[in-house]
Amino acid sequence: MTVTENMLLFVVSAGIVQAFFLAALIFFNPRGDRSVNIYLVGYILSLTVPMFAPLVQHFYSWQRVLYLAPVLLLVAPFLYLYVCSFREQITFRKAWPHFILFLIAVAIEAYIVVKIAPLYPPSKQVPPEVIHSPWPMARVYLRLIQMLVYIYFAGRALSSYQRSIQHLYSETSRIDLAWMRWLINGFLVLTIWMIFFYFMILKFPEYFKLIILINTAIVTPYLYAVTFKGMTQPTLWQARPKVSREEVLEEIHIVEETEARNQKSTLNPERKDDIVARIQGLMDNGKLYLQAELTLQDLADQLNTPAYQVSQAINEGLQKTFYDLVNGCRVAEAQRLLLDPKNRNLKVMAIALDSGFNSKTTFNTVFKKFTGLTPTEFKEQHQTQTVAA
Repeated sequence: MTVTENMLLFVVSAGIVQAFFLAALIFFNPRGDRSVNIYLVGYILSLTVPMFAPLVQHFYSWQRVLYLAPVLLLVAPFLYLYVCSFREQITFRKAWPHFILFLIAVAIEAYIVVKIAPLYPPSKQVPPEVIHSPWPMARVYLRLIQMLVYIYFAGRALSSYQRSIQHLYSETSRIDLAWMRWLINGFLVLTIWMIFFYFMILKFPEYFKLIILINTAIVTPYLYAVTFKGMTQPTLWQARPKVSREEVLEEIHIVEETEARNQKSTLNPERKDDIVARIQGLMDNGKLYLQAELTLQDLADQLNTPAYQVSQAINEGLQKTFYDLVNGCRVAEAQRLLLDPKNRNLKVMAIALDSGFNSKTTFNTVFKKFTGLTPTEFKEQHQTQTVAA
């Protein structure tokens, strides 16, 4: 082996050991939710097991590597189920159909190992005619298609989850959805890399082992990042310790039910206008938006109206999400406070708290989203205009 191959083999070996260790940390993390993390652990392990391929090929023969191939069909389903587990209870009945393709691949691979692999002499180098034969090419194309399909559905599930949050909560800083988007996009990049490396193998079959080593080494830092973020990613019910998982999932179900009802327009105009008027009254006169942790259910309780009707009234009557409604009011209040001469000496954090925000970071982010300026820039701009006038 060359020095480069030895170094890559060491990186891969270290990555495998640490990936198993980090997966165990996630699974046994006392602060995590095991019903969610089990799918992240499955995702990490199904990415890790194929990393044994260069080691198996180095110490045994290329035929033994065939045993690892079906595991790649587990990666995308585990990613999809992990994303879905944040917004619904994933039972065995819901999960197992996603692994049917893996079970079929195991059976096919067993046939190949028994009937086809023995036709070639055991060696560490894969014969070029094997690489270019129809059955391995068909397997690779099948895996790539499956991965791309699941990436698409994982993205849709995440978008649905994000819409649910926007409809249910006015404060979302503790739920970092950007990391989940990064997780999906990271897997998409890995899939594209796999496509590139596969065509490199077809063109340069004599460098099969080196190409696989490079591809495997690239996965290692991604696994580190996934593990770190996975350990720090809270679920909705963990971000709201006073609310049970069942209650949160029921709230998400309400949002989905509302979207279905919206398509059927079940809320008559008079009822809708009445709810909208009462919402605006609570916001304008009652200043309900000053409650930092205000939720759709809190507003529904104040109105003594079913949450799905409140959500539908906001969506159809005001053409907004609950998140935009509440935070629009908070930003308007912050603008009023920032322009009030009495508050000249107040710090930005004080303005944020007085407007219903619970952190300076969230205040700056939301304020800029609605106005295009940070609170400080907004205040300075107004002062400049006042002096010029």
